[in-house]
Amino acid sequence: MPKILKFPPDFLWGVSTSAYQIEGGISNDWSEWEKSIAGENGANHTCGQACDSYNRYEEDLDLVKGLNCGAYRMGLEWARIEPKPGKFDQTEIEHYRKVLTAAKKRNLKVVLTLWHWTNPIWLAAEGGWANKKAVEYFARFVKLITGELGSQVDYWVTINEPMVAIANGYVTGKFPPNKKNIWQALKVYNNLVKAHQAGYEIIYKKFPKAQVGLTMLANYFEPAHRWNLIEVFFAKIANHCWNDRFVKKLKNQFDFLGLDYYFHDRIIWHPPFKKNLNKATTDLGWEIYPAGILEVLKNYSKFKKPLFIMENGLADQSDLKRAKFITDHLKYVHEAISQGVDVRGYFYWSLIDNFEWAEGFKPKFGLYSVDRKIFKRQARPSAKVYAEICKNNEVRVN
Repeated sequence: MPKILKFPPDFLWGVSTSAYQIEGGISNDWSEWEKSIAGENGANHTCGQACDSYNRYEEDLDLVKGLNCGAYRMGLEWARIEPKPGKFDQTEIEHYRKVLTAAKKRNLKVVLTLWHWTNPIWLAAEGGWANKKAVEYFARFVKLITGELGSQVDYWVTINEPMVAIANGYVTGKFPPNKKNIWQALKVYNNLVKAHQAGYEIIYKKFPKAQVGLTMLANYFEPAHRWNLIEVFFAKIANHCWNDRFVKKLKNQFDFLGLDYYFHDRIIWHPPFKKNLNKATTDLGWEIYPAGILEVLKNYSKFKKPLFIMENGLADQSDLKRAKFITDHLKYVHEAISQGVDVRGYFYWSLIDNFEWAEGFKPKFGLYSVDRKIFKRQARPSAKVYAEICKNNEVRVN
């Protein structure tokens, strides 16, 4: 007989998206970078019209409501709103006001992400986040958004996964600006810390009861052999540097933490320093390891703030693994709650198939597929499973 795990009465169920990955028709540092790599990777790695959600936001919000979700995490595109330094596009501000109003009409709580990796072209030309002025520019942007749209926002996410942007943009060179410069990486790190703190203060000045946080990509690092003290040490160092240090730098200036859980890292003492068993994997070859979500939740509970799983999902074009993936992870989220961890919500990534950054359109993370030619949304079988979970506030596990 399946076991029924009930979640707290006010538990928040949702789905997540980001502006660049779904809206389409955006010119920013990413779209410029894509032009330089289009020849080697082809149209699959050019965002272009993405999912055309800029025009189809009402339809997408209906999908969110159809999943019985109480919340929607969405993003703003800074490059649309401030196409030139200090010059704000009121038409685009009004567009986002319409999106937020449409979400509110559907009784959805809005989780608004202010920065999800993409930058205006003018900011990139000035050195991007390696330029200390970026903090000042971001603060100006946040002040505008707070004043114009803040009354319709329930939860604020200042910055999304800062460590990913730093590592891929300034260490591995996988993301724009394609740098491999540790000194620039450190500058970006410090400027993103300051940017969150500045955004936090600005939002609070306008809305003293606001809920302001950020999202971290929370990897579960564990030693491959718990008797191996070198592996134990390496795992602790990795956890500190990747998961904890940035949050500690914020000096308690956050009301909640959003955790994005995708990766389990089984640490070994010799190169390549990670060796997972990979008994089950996604289409991208990422290990599926649901138990890790319990461990990252327990780790972040030390900050004594409410926690939200803001992203958790998998690339699964066949949709053969997604329903089990969701229920297996939620079993461990429920276990964290039963152990006293203050988990307030779960957001599946993603509502629809989208542009998956350097991976292009090939990975399919959506509960709904998207026809790239006519942009038709089609529910996958797993969407029905998630809708039942959200409706009943419970998950059935074997």
